[in-house]
Amino acid sequence: LPCATSSRTRAGSTGQRIDQDMGYSSAATYKWGSDRSGAGDQNLSVLSAELGSAQDQISSTVTPRLTNVLAPVVDLVIDKTITTKSDAGEEIKQNVFVRKQVDPDFLKLCATILCRNAKLLRQVVLANFHKVHKCVGDYVQAHTRDTQNDSRGFSY
Repeated sequence: LPCATSSRTRAGSTGQRIDQDMGYSSAATYKWGSDRSGAGDQNLSVLSAELGSAQDQISSTVTPRLTNVLAPVVDLVIDKTITTKSDAGEEIKQNVFVRKQVDPDFLKLCATILCRNAKLLRQVVLANFHKVHKCVGDYVQAHTRDTQNDSRGFSY
């Protein structure tokens, strides 16, 4: 689908831009939850929460726009009916079904919106991937620190 924008499609983009800005602002403000030792369970909870947050940001901001274009709503409709007569003189009707897009104009609008917002959507994905990478690194660092400070490892 071609990416063309017009002044008419740019007018409604302010609200969408704010939504997308929020999608990568949470990734930009990420900070590891606990640097104290002995907080292994808390560290795992922080990791889980941050991974869930990143997934939610991508799911709510990017996925719907991609889904509208890549998997448009279609209906299964009868395209034609073929009527034949059997040897016994019975009429046999056979329906041929096809998939038709429910709203082709909506698909074009979604493609235009996706093209217009592609750079921002990319930033949302990249910011959240960066957040996940940093969060996993912070978790590994905290876990390593906890295992080094574990008093059960000492002999008396």
